[in-house]
Amino acid sequence: MSSRRWLARLTVPVMVSAGLISGTAIALADTADDTYIAKMHNLGFTWPAGDDSDIVSMGHQICADRNAGKTPDTIASDIHSTLGPKGITFADVTSMVSAAESTYCAD
Repeated sequence: MSSRRWLARLTVPVMVSAGLISGTAIALADTADDTYIAKMHNLGFTWPAGDDSDIVSMGHQICADRNAGKTPDTIASDIHSTLGPKGITFADVTSMVSAAESTYCAD
C-alpha cells in the first residue's frame, strides 16, 4: 500500500492549506475523529505516526466542501487529479470521501 502513503504525504498539505484558507475550524480529537481514523485504516490507508490530525483535517475539509455544495464526485475528482498520477485510484479517493461524509456530514 505504498501508493496510499502518497495520499497522506501529498494530499494532507493540500487539504490542510485549503482548510486554513477557507477558514474551516480544525476540531480537537473526539469520537467522530476517532471514527474517521478507524474508517480510513479499515479502507487500507496508512500515514506516518503522529499525522492523525492532518487526516482529520482532510476529512473536515471534505465535509466543508460538501456543505458548500460540491458533489462527492466533484470532490473525489479534485483530489484524484492530484493523486491519480501517484497511483491512488479514483475508487480509493471516493472511499475516502464517503468515509468523511458519513462521519462528519451526517445529520
